[in-house]
Amino acid sequence: MVDSELEESMGGLAKGLAIVESFDRDHPRLTVTEAANLTGLTPPAARRCMRTLESLGYLSYDGKFFRPTPRVARLVTAYTDTDSLPRLAAPLLVELRDEFGESTSLSVLDGNEVLFIGRAEGQHLVKTGQRVGGRLPAAHSAAGRVLMGDLAHDVLTEVIEASAGGTTTEKALRGADALAAEVRDVAVRGYSVTDEEVEIGLRAVAVPVRDPGGLIVASLSISALSARASVERLVDAFVPALALRASKLGRML
Repeated sequence: MVDSELEESMGGLAKGLAIVESFDRDHPRLTVTEAANLTGLTPPAARRCMRTLESLGYLSYDGKFFRPTPRVARLVTAYTDTDSLPRLAAPLLVELRDEFGESTSLSVLDGNEVLFIGRAEGQHLVKTGQRVGGRLPAAHSAAGRVLMGDLAHDVLTEVIEASAGGTTTEKALRGADALAAEVRDVAVRGYSVTDEEVEIGLRAVAVPVRDPGGLIVASLSISALSARASVERLVDAFVPALALRASKLGRML
């Protein structure tokens, strides 16, 4: 294949991935026009990509809206089934889930978002937190504030500015300076707690996972309904248990 053909093929792949990534909690279904606006593609280019993804089984189409199909989950498992981090963390997440009866997660920083790559679901009728593959704005989530602890000042500023506009509640901490100060405080105390900042009625606590060199590579977190877990319980009971598992996981890397 000549270079120009290779560049064209890579460009098509990049556009297709951009389309897939444009679907999220706020955009579970998209028209061609909406997808074009979200990705910066022209409507004809967006249509070609979406029809190609439909033909490959990654999207369904009802004549107006495109929606992701379960086949998209293969893109997530291609990472979670092969990378050592989620595989090593899996039994530790189960331990934490069984100890407290609440949902536990493993996450990493992906740009200005937190990406959840491991999960042990609590046995409650009302589910809490994010499933594997879910994302949250880094600046407003407990896991994100932990993961941002090692970022250089200029990079931290960029991440905060990019993620500060994410979906939050009226209880969310506001302002770039206040968010940066909170990230610095989290780095000092070693854990982060959010109290209904992302979703009313939901609290979360997170600690960093550090590799043998001391760098933050992931976050372990527990989410619970505010009716089941006070902020004091998150700090007094959940944090020590999370820190213990995070230390174990870090030594295995």
